[in-house]
Amino acid sequence: MQTEQVNETLYKLTASNPLAQFTVNLAACVGQEGILLVDAAWPDSAQELNETVRGLGEGAVKLIIITHPHRDHYGGVNIFDKEATLIAHKNAQAELLGRYFALDELPGPKLPLISIENEIALRFNGQDIRLIPLPGHTHSDIVVHFANSNVVCLGDLVFADSFPGIFAGSGGNAEGYVKSLETLTSLFPPDARLITGHGRDYTMDDLKAHYHMAADTVELIRKGIAEGKSAQDLIGQDLLKDWAPKWGNSLVSSADWIGQAYDSLAGQAKKSIAEPLTYTLVESGLQAAIAQYHELKTTQADAYTFAENDLNMLGYQLMWRGMFEEAIAMHQLNIQAYPQSANPHDSLGETYLARGDKELARQSYEKALELNPDMPSALEALKALEAV
Repeated sequence: MQTEQVNETLYKLTASNPLAQFTVNLAACVGQEGILLVDAAWPDSAQELNETVRGLGEGAVKLIIITHPHRDHYGGVNIFDKEATLIAHKNAQAELLGRYFALDELPGPKLPLISIENEIALRFNGQDIRLIPLPGHTHSDIVVHFANSNVVCLGDLVFADSFPGIFAGSGGNAEGYVKSLETLTSLFPPDARLITGHGRDYTMDDLKAHYHMAADTVELIRKGIAEGKSAQDLIGQDLLKDWAPKWGNSLVSSADWIGQAYDSLAGQAKKSIAEPLTYTLVESGLQAAIAQYHELKTTQADAYTFAENDLNMLGYQLMWRGMFEEAIAMHQLNIQAYPQSANPHDSLGETYLARGDKELARQSYEKALELNPDMPSALEALKALEAV
């Protein structure tokens, strides 16, 4: 856990997870009233986070502001005791309670939750704090402005130096995303320090460049739609070739961004394929869910998103509930759908490891490295397996 003191009461924290390919940026406000956190990272890094923030000053964690309900931002909350209260967007409530479509809530304690829909102001440890709901990445995004410190936590409205990530299954929307970025460019002083969800800090000039990238690429994709082209047509013609060298990366490639924005702009309000599969898993079992996946992919491809992340997240949700056979099957379906991607093999390895199958985990991680020799999570996992 990297820690940087911003001023007397405010710290920037950067959490890492050996099984992830990226770090997550958090913030901690520390003082006589206790500790306020912006996000809580993964479950696997929760103990380190708890030890780190308690080492910054006396007092317990009292408030945890969740910028959006993705596991790398809220997964660590349950390590904190009942003194802590969550603050999140109203739209995030179901996910923060551990629900995932038809699956039972995740086990573990649930902290008190305050839900908001509109901007609110707090004062904590002498800091004037604005919580500003601005959807786009999901329907639940909140930006946190420490006004006295001139510091802003953007959450995943900004992946630094990257194309945007829009999660339609969580209410993400391309037009809403661009509108929210435009709003952000006028909200804060020119010298504000912007802490992104992942990657380096931004200046306001960086944010404006990010906004123009998002707005301009969305317009290119909108023009392609007007010309009757499909998302695959636009990907095939390398529509964003002028943007990709600077903004495309392992988090969001140009093809990912075209696909996400296209579906959003074309009004294709697709459901995640994970939604019907969870109901079938609960009601009829694994084999029926596998058959349903293939049937829907053949007959209703326009009604559901079959992106790599959909089955990947479903696999993790099942793993977290101890449903290892089902989780493994979902990752294997993902491998069939995306044979050149390293990530499904890496996720399968993590699931085998969670079940205690070290040799199968090793094989999966080795396959991931065949496809991506520099994949940090697979490299770290193999190193850990060799040390056992």
